[in-house]
Amino acid sequence: MLTYNNATLQELIVHFVGNPVQEEPLTLSETVLDINPDLHELIIKYLMHAFKPEAFYHFNTAGNVVYDACKELFDDKGDYVKASTEIAAQLYDVTTHPRILSGDLFIARIGQVNLHNEFFDALVILKAEQEDNFLQVEWTDKHNDLIIAGGYRADRVDKACLVLSGQPSEGYRVLVVDKTNGNSAEAQYWTDAFLELEAMEDSYHHTSQYMNMTRDFVKEKFPDEFEISPADQIAMLNRSSKFFKEKEKFEFNDFAKEVIQQPEVASAFKRFTDSYNEDDEHSITEAFDISQAAVKKHSGMFKSVLKLDKNFHIYVHGNRQLIERGYDEEKAMNYYKVFFANETTS
Repeated sequence: MLTYNNATLQELIVHFVGNPVQEEPLTLSETVLDINPDLHELIIKYLMHAFKPEAFYHFNTAGNVVYDACKELFDDKGDYVKASTEIAAQLYDVTTHPRILSGDLFIARIGQVNLHNEFFDALVILKAEQEDNFLQVEWTDKHNDLIIAGGYRADRVDKACLVLSGQPSEGYRVLVVDKTNGNSAEAQYWTDAFLELEAMEDSYHHTSQYMNMTRDFVKEKFPDEFEISPADQIAMLNRSSKFFKEKEKFEFNDFAKEVIQQPEVASAFKRFTDSYNEDDEHSITEAFDISQAAVKKHSGMFKSVLKLDKNFHIYVHGNRQLIERGYDEEKAMNYYKVFFANETTS
């Protein structure tokens, strides 16, 4: 759990990072902000609320401008303004796609951030890109004017990262928010080009990787190598989902016995695992603690729905033996026979 109820805002500076491709400027602030203490709680909530302690990353430490600047920002004797301008300049330099939006870059140091009952200093690097218009009433004596003012919504974060002060030699622990459309050409510039982050290989990472790989095998490789029906695919997805939800630890032999079941399919799955692991983006291991946070996040990928033309959807949640597939010669169509004890409407 990540909480910030007793957190303190120690330093905050804001720079403007335009898009050089659009000939927009980089405007650097020369001083940290002097903020009314009454606003500290609201600012901390804005900076922190979007982070969830799920997928952790760490900095690639070799020649990483942001990592080096974070070390300076955490240092009480460091030059906060200088280090923050280096971060802003780095973001400006990697803004090489015309569709990347300009915005204000908040760089804050926050104390007493609680992660799983352990307290850290933290850095938040947040880029606010999308302003909204707000109606504002201005009063002078008994007369008023209605004006439109631009500003950032306190409940919306476009791009941000949270850096926790522990484990500096290992690249810290980092959480990321990036609302960029994952299919767009500029999608990875925040995480990859700017922050230069690598996934931390913890239980969340291993669980996520294995669930993704299992889905890919069942939906792609399984039907290619074996004569199986969509209902059989769904049955394996259901067994996979049940395994991850109920087990605390993952062991390949247990998974093969309970989920894959057939030795020849288990051999094909093992070959698929080996080929999957050859990709630099994947790191599959055969034994790890299962992260229930990852299971909850990714359980939707194990969808158990049979889609029959445009007429019917059959949701298969349990016993595979209670559904049978057949072919009607007279109508020249496939059919499913479903056995049940009770029925309800929803």
